[in-house]
Amino acid sequence: MGIQAAKKAGMTIQFGKYKGQNIQSIPDDYCMWLSKPVYSGKFYTCQHSTELKWKVPFDVKMAARKELERRGFKLIGERWER
Repeated sequence: MGIQAAKKAGMTIQFGKYKGQNIQSIPDDYCMWLSKPVYSGKFYTCQHSTELKWKVPFDVKMAARKELERRGFKLIGERWER
């Protein structure tokens, strides 16, 4: 598969609950989690120690953001809205 075809087909998630699935097939809430911006702490507080040690890879974050935009979401401040 060429680079353009791979971009058109979407990205395959390599970790977590949806490992092996195309980013286009994952639910909105998980896609939002993948693409979350850097939070100020005003609306989000970390409750899980793993979130302090591990970050979503940048390319996955950007692919999730593009997918959410394709689905009709817009990033308003620190959250995604339709």
